[in-house]
Amino acid sequence: MRGAPRCNVFVATQRIPLTAQCATLPIATLFVCSCAMGASSSGTHDDAASHEPDAARAVDAPAHVTLDAALDAPGCAISDGFTPTLDGTDDLAAYPAAQQLAPGAMLGSDAAAVSWDPTNLYLTVTSQAFTNAYEPLHIYLEATPVLETAAPATGKEYSGLTPQLPFGPTQLVAVRRVSDSGSGAYDGVFVPSDGWTTRTLALESATLVSADQKTISVTVPWTAIGNCPRFLRLALHVVHGVSANEWKDLVPSTHTPWQSPGGGYYEIDLTGAPAVTSWSLR
Repeated sequence: MRGAPRCNVFVATQRIPLTAQCATLPIATLFVCSCAMGASSSGTHDDAASHEPDAARAVDAPAHVTLDAALDAPGCAISDGFTPTLDGTDDLAAYPAAQQLAPGAMLGSDAAAVSWDPTNLYLTVTSQAFTNAYEPLHIYLEATPVLETAAPATGKEYSGLTPQLPFGPTQLVAVRRVSDSGSGAYDGVFVPSDGWTTRTLALESATLVSADQKTISVTVPWTAIGNCPRFLRLALHVVHGVSANEWKDLVPSTHTPWQSPGGGYYEIDLTGAPAVTSWSLR
């Protein structure tokens, strides 16, 4: 005896974007009906065969998920922060007071400032050391989407001096008053994979020096620092190279590049406000 027709109904829902031009219903419903009529002794075989077309339709499911994911995907979460107007003239004053700080081991009335926006990281340092053409500003950064436990490391060797660092940097921003000492340009972003010798981005055009030769500003795009990191660890210093005063203008002031494990550093949530008071001193 042949059995009554049996239909399998599959209902799939698909989200319709608000911008759709021709949508008339918020929910699109798809009915797939497969009817098998056959002898009861072969019902199992017929049912299996009738499911094959439905299985083929399953390829639509990933497209629905992909569409929803694309609609909900977040953009870069780096906050708007503050964009200073830097031109090499009184650049420190271009930053709000809340984003300026006093370094440790200053050589005079030195100062530093840090800010960011979704495109760039901005840093300015004033130091008497910059009157010497080749005393560089070294800014060590660990840019990451998730904060892991900080692991001490060593930095870039310069003039026979290798600093101790309290975390493992992903980049070094290195600039000095005179970039090219005759052996090639120096200003740039460096990475640790080969002992800090490879410059991944030149920064000559992004580095400004004041007329009195005591202030250096640098603008670094996030594309060179992890693209869109959520967190940033930061420690900076000037390589002074004088016995017992090898490193000066330390940020934070508890940073100790001459002594392992490198002292203090800042931990910054880039989705928040750029004011120094919102950073964590570690």
